[in-house]
Amino acid sequence: MLLLALDTSTNQSSIALCSEDELYNEYTWRSKNNHSVELLLYIQRIVAESHITMQQLDAIAVATGPGSFNGVRVALATAKTFSFALKKPLIGVSTLDTIAAQQQHWHGPVCAVLEAGRSELYAACYAFDEQHGEHGDSFYRMQRLSDYLLLTPKQLALAVQEQVDKQFGVPGERQLPPVLFCGEISEASRQSLHTHMQKSGLLLSNLLSTRKASTLALLALERLREGKEDDPLALEPMYLRRPSITTSTRKRPLLEGAAQQSAGHVTTERGEGALRH
Repeated sequence: MLLLALDTSTNQSSIALCSEDELYNEYTWRSKNNHSVELLLYIQRIVAESHITMQQLDAIAVATGPGSFNGVRVALATAKTFSFALKKPLIGVSTLDTIAAQQQHWHGPVCAVLEAGRSELYAACYAFDEQHGEHGDSFYRMQRLSDYLLLTPKQLALAVQEQVDKQFGVPGERQLPPVLFCGEISEASRQSLHTHMQKSGLLLSNLLSTRKASTLALLALERLREGKEDDPLALEPMYLRRPSITTSTRKRPLLEGAAQQSAGHVTTERGEGALRH
């Protein structure tokens, strides 16, 4: 099965072309808020270099967030378009799931983190269960331990400690495994998490936390094997916070003036246009 995976959730972007057993090509780059143009260029490049056509794809995978409001939508809109046009299955995977899955060899709880702005973090906690196949090969099953969270670093530290104590605590013993924090984390958030977690938490560097679309692809392929796929019409970005919407300075006086009038009554055509747009 040939799968194309797309992730533009943040300024860090990645795409991969792979099958269950082989990575054909992968690009990971730092975007400059120009996701739409860059994504299409890299898709053209990866298809050409792999000597395939888009019709040869068997499925499309996409990161659904959380992350940048515009960034998440670029990959999602592109993936949905390909799914419709090519009539191929579409699989959405949380960006936090991808971050965590890259640390599957960690023998303990993992907390995937992304900056959310306003001094808050997107996060979720995970654990991994190592299993063995018929031919001695090992693989890991990922279990999400928490909801997808939107918290300050201090609140997150408290929530993680409570979750770890609940999942890994042994009556009469207080020795708990350290939590591995990974993802795109600012220096301020790192300092705050370290202050509140102390020795019970370890922070992976941003470089070692770099998201790779090949990991997204593996999670999507696992879902496909389980017979799961998403409806392109229904799949939406995961926004843990509604995006901030501001009113332009040009339209604000018109809107304020209209608000002072009786409900549903606008006296000028220009005012009606401002309200419509």
